Amino acid sequence: MVDQRYYRQGKSWEDDTHRRLRRSRTFAWLLTGVFGAIALLSLVALVLLFPLKQYEPYMVAVDKTTGHLEIARALKPGDLSQDEAVTAANIVRYIRARETYDPRMIKSNFDLAQLYSTGAAADDLVREFTPSNPNSRDKRYGMDTTIAVTVKSVSFLNRTTATVRLSTEEKRQNTTRHEHWVAVIKFRYTSTPLKNEYRFDNPLGFQVTEYRRDQESLPDAAPADRTVQ
Repeated sequence: MVDQRYYRQGKSWEDDTHRRLRRSRTFAWLLTGVFGAIALLSLVALVLLFPLKQYEPYMVAVDKTTGHLEIARALKPGDLSQDEAVTAANIVRYIRARETYDPRMIKSNFDLAQLYSTGAAADDLVREFTPSNPNSRDKRYGMDTTIAVTVKSVSFLNRTTATVRLSTEEKRQNTTRHEHWVAVIKFRYTSTPLKNEYRFDNPLGFQVTEYRRDQESLPDAAPADRTVQ
């Protein structure tokens, strides 16, 4: 006669097996539901972000003289911070005052450049315009020369340094000379009180501490005369 305990143990083993299978099946469905929900949320997020995607056309400009490449994009809010925009404007104003030469405006340009200069930049500026300097600007160019400045770009290397690409057009009597330059400018903003008359030209206390200008390419050569035979 078969022992009844054998049947009870067999039934208990079968119940345990079915119970484990049900747990495994429940856990598998739970994982499937979680991953399905994550996939669905990802798809919804992708659909919501799709209208934000846009294609921005741009133009690549090549400087024929220096070969410098510059990408020109349409301006829009947020491309340039207010601080950078103000600083770029101050830098351009400083370079125009310092590099422009017009016998009729020497004093006004010097005064403005001096207002924006301090430290080594101020020392170099004073040396450039000192009458006792035999190589001063007025002695080099005299009364029959003008130099016009065109600023091409301003790029910020960090919060206190910028590089500027510029060109100059020197006109002397019947000749014109074009030169291309790269300037490195170190600057700061000072809280030192200024006179009210200076506040109109420099309300934020912008100061150039160092200024170095290097030639980017050789001066444009005048076209040579050619004889056609």
